[in-house]
Amino acid sequence: MLKGGRGMRLNWRELMIIAVQPAKLFSKEGPLYMKVTPSGWRKKSETYSERWCRLRGNLLFYFKGRDLLSEPQGVVVLEQCFIKEEYGEIQSFAFCVEYIGEEHNQYFAAHSAELRDEWVALLQSASYENLRSQLQSLRLQLMARTGQDPIDEERHGVLGRTDPGDSVTEPILEMSISCTDLPKNSFGEAPSTFVSVSCVTPPDTRWSKSGQTEIISRSCSPFFLTTVSFESTRNISVITRLRANVYEVQDRNMHTVAAIGQVICSFRDIVTSPDNKLVRDIIGADGKQVGGKITILLWELDDAVEKPQAVMKRDNPSTNHVYPPNAQKLSHAASAPTRTPNGAIMRSRLPSLVRSTYMKSLLCNPCNKTYRFPNSDGTSMVQVQESMMETRLNFNIPQQIIKIYLLEEKRKLEELNMFKDLSHDWERVRSAVMMEHVSMIARYNESLEFLSKQTKGPQFKKSTAKSDKLLEFVPINLHLQRLRVEEQGCKESLYDMITVGAPAAHSLKFRHGGLKRMLQHYTEEQSRTSTKNLSLQAAKTLSQISDLKNSIDWLASDVLSAARHVGLESMRKKTATLNEKVTELLNVINENFMEEAFNSYRNASFRGSPVKNPNSSTSSSSGGSSSANSHDKSTTKGSSSSPCDSGNSSSRTSGTSDNEFIMSLNRLSVSSSSVSSNHQRSHINQSLSERMHLIGHVVEFLSSAATPRERLGAVESNIKHLKETVGQIQEQAKYSIAFLRMQEEYHNLSFLQSVQCRRDIVFSQALTALVTGVMIKFRENIYSKVFMNQMSSLGILAHFEGLISTHGDEMGMLEDFAVGIHDLVCVTFKIVKTSTEIDDTMPVLTGTRSNVVVMVPVLPSMTPAIPEELLSGQPIKVYPVLFNIGVNEEQTMAEIFGDTSLQDTINQDNLQKLDNYYSRLVHMIPHKDWRESHSSVSLDVLMSSLRHHISTKKNKNVEILHISSQLARRLDGIRFTSCKSAKDRTAMSVTLEECMILQDEHQLHSQMFTHLLDTMRSEGTRRDNTRKNVGVPKYAFNKMQLRAFPKLYRPPEGTYGKTVLT
Repeated sequence: MLKGGRGMRLNWRELMIIAVQPAKLFSKEGPLYMKVTPSGWRKKSETYSERWCRLRGNLLFYFKGRDLLSEPQGVVVLEQCFIKEEYGEIQSFAFCVEYIGEEHNQYFAAHSAELRDEWVALLQSASYENLRSQLQSLRLQLMARTGQDPIDEERHGVLGRTDPGDSVTEPILEMSISCTDLPKNSFGEAPSTFVSVSCVTPPDTRWSKSGQTEIISRSCSPFFLTTVSFESTRNISVITRLRANVYEVQDRNMHTVAAIGQVICSFRDIVTSPDNKLVRDIIGADGKQVGGKITILLWELDDAVEKPQAVMKRDNPSTNHVYPPNAQKLSHAASAPTRTPNGAIMRSRLPSLVRSTYMKSLLCNPCNKTYRFPNSDGTSMVQVQESMMETRLNFNIPQQIIKIYLLEEKRKLEELNMFKDLSHDWERVRSAVMMEHVSMIARYNESLEFLSKQTKGPQFKKSTAKSDKLLEFVPINLHLQRLRVEEQGCKESLYDMITVGAPAAHSLKFRHGGLKRMLQHYTEEQSRTSTKNLSLQAAKTLSQISDLKNSIDWLASDVLSAARHVGLESMRKKTATLNEKVTELLNVINENFMEEAFNSYRNASFRGSPVKNPNSSTSSSSGGSSSANSHDKSTTKGSSSSPCDSGNSSSRTSGTSDNEFIMSLNRLSVSSSSVSSNHQRSHINQSLSERMHLIGHVVEFLSSAATPRERLGAVESNIKHLKETVGQIQEQAKYSIAFLRMQEEYHNLSFLQSVQCRRDIVFSQALTALVTGVMIKFRENIYSKVFMNQMSSLGILAHFEGLISTHGDEMGMLEDFAVGIHDLVCVTFKIVKTSTEIDDTMPVLTGTRSNVVVMVPVLPSMTPAIPEELLSGQPIKVYPVLFNIGVNEEQTMAEIFGDTSLQDTINQDNLQKLDNYYSRLVHMIPHKDWRESHSSVSLDVLMSSLRHHISTKKNKNVEILHISSQLARRLDGIRFTSCKSAKDRTAMSVTLEECMILQDEHQLHSQMFTHLLDTMRSEGTRRDNTRKNVGVPKYAFNKMQLRAFPKLYRPPEGTYGKTVLT
């Protein structure tokens, strides 16, 4: 019988072996009374029976008697429990093992008070939690005295992992390891092994762990793909001792391992060996050979990146491996073109963040992992470096976009403050709308203040903080995932992916769905109630009027300039053009929308319009203006137009009662004063039209012999009055449209503000990811003519891959995600030249919510590589596309019981966008200027395949993601991958994509594909990403969930399990 905490997993056979071991291995043993329930049909109440108990570690075994030849009756696991004395029991000297969250506890009793105290003291200190507390206390004391963390020392028998933030210095040496002829285990099976490497440099005596390989299952001759790097801070020299411990993994889930043996040597031994390859027998703990050999290959990384890349050479095929026959020929072929004076093999180093000050201004906190594998024909080794980095833009871009939001909100407040002479009830409407904007400004300012302090420490938002309101504008777990590949005779290749949590407003929850559903509901409600959406029309009309006013001002000045300096013919041409623009302006202000806006504002005014009468400056219309104003005053007072009654000012969410009331009042007001309003508007239009006609008439009948002074005197006064009238029309339109927008906003005040806040949050997260991707892509490809020409003539393709399900809250996340990516079409980039050579040049955001411009600074030394049109300010467009396939168990539920139409719609719509981009690329850029690829599949075939898969109804069709991502890379686009938190499903996706890239572009053998995939997931940077987010290096999956995952999206054993709610 096993008594212990919940979720225990123990091997009973191993427990039996431990229970009967010699007494010297136990902390204490002796008789104890144990409270048990009698078995059989004559069951009685619980009684105390004597048992022989043995305590070892956190396990308390109990036997029926002292005879240890028989199996123990059970074991009590002393975890998640309290030990306390019990004085209310029938048996004297009793104590209890009380488990946290459990109803049934275990009672014991000793033969005396002294024995009880001994047992209680030992049991209290037996738990792992107690030992960990003691370890932490001693660790802190040692750190206070020595300044070093003793936990960095290698822990034998533990699958230790280094902290991703520890190693940020440049590696100077790299090592590859393999084993041959390892002994089989006690069950006659080939062992599952890994190698842990540590080193020590005399006179220091403390071994420090340098790294470890991946676990290779069931192989007596494992060839490890993971390499071990040595940084300059380790002070490696030829006298440095190196220890390679070989372990057998007995249970990957429980992380139980057993030592096979070790090899100890010096770096001198390695560099003096032929080709820096040392082969040694594995020695056991007793100093004897255990069987098998270990091969260590070392190479030195060259500081000079400019040196030619190393040439791989074939080695003597003396060892056999479990991988492809061609790879067996190569074994441990090394890059060995040159030797240093100390005999070490020299090899060019992959460029890194540490040595790139330009990229260092964008990226920080790198985590690097290196791998090495033979290509498919076994002629050379492929060197791979996997990097994961945080970005300094993570908190910078949200601050800038929040400032744009705040400016826009303050402009709206200023717009609302223009209305000074409204009736009492309309003033209440204005105050309610203003309060909503004030509340939003306060919320945004609070977030801005908090973000401005995030200058030190990690530069990413943890997945556990996704609902933090102070961080709601910051994307979740934003990182750059980079793959560098170096192989013989080929230029180094670089592949970047941006991993980020799907942009979504987690702080606002998903009770009513996400943005797509909310916006659709609002549109349907407007259609049902025949309510117009004035926001877009208002913005468009104001923009038209503003553009026309500017054009009229410029043309009017041109007419005067032509009168002074050119001649009559030029005056007539300029006047004709001016007349066209004035006619166009009259058409705009005569539209029904403008008539409705003008009348609505006039009727709501208590003391008349605060706008200056546009006709007051003209002598011909002074009387009409005063009569119209007096008529408006009388009708406004008589009709008492108001937006709401005094007793019902709270119902503004759906807006049904208030909307009807406002509409009825507006209809009543309009009917009582429309004559006056229309008369004034027609008078304004007539005045502008007559003024323009008069200018044209004067210019037409001017004598060709007229002097410049005569020409100027004939039109100057009328031109001046024309410009004044146009300015007053623009001002009146601004007031009238602003009032209409206030009405529309008040109809659904809380709902519209909630949608705006959610949209701002989602857009900020999506924009931060986009700017990060574009800046990195631009800086890495600034000297690529292919990329720069494509960016200039076509724009940038941003490919977002989603792994969100269409079930539960994730449906709302996907709705937010889709709208956020769609809103990125309003973003453009512009190149700006900086005046000095400054490395820390960050992008600057300008514009509004609906038109964001990202200014990308470039150094003077880089301008020759940039097309002239981009340096002249030509905007760079963005083409965002999103393809989503849910892969988890919730998507299975959606496919069986729910609805996947949202996912289907997203994929179909974005296929059309991608197809349009590809079509434009084909027509605008010659095929010879496209990005080179070793893939044998053409872009036309990929596009056809993508169309086929999207049109085919298939559950969890991940081929859509694979093909679209391949297309994005071939089209020189920017790759983004997202799931809920960019931690678990994203890790499965990016590691799979990395292996597919290596297979398509760098000859990764199909038999090694799964091995490298599991290696990247168990030892790569994404495992460290989980540690950074939740403190545990495990993916948050369980076995039941993984059964629903596509096979290629399942992590290896021992890398997943329960972590925290993320």
